[in-house]
Amino acid sequence: MASRLPLLITLAGVAVLFLSIAFVFALVIGAMFFGGIEFTGGHTDAMTSPSTWTLVA
Repeated sequence: MASRLPLLITLAGVAVLFLSIAFVFALVIGAMFFGGIEFTGGHTDAMTSPSTWTLVA
């Protein structure tokens, strides 16, 4: 079993790498079809609300 340990560690690393690449690929495809992904926490929505107009003006 000890001789298989490097193989298992390598397979786990490859699986994590593959899943991370697939996740980024899904984000890019989703951004193309659904108009982008907002990572700012909704700041653009907050700036369009009437309560913030007095702060902007």
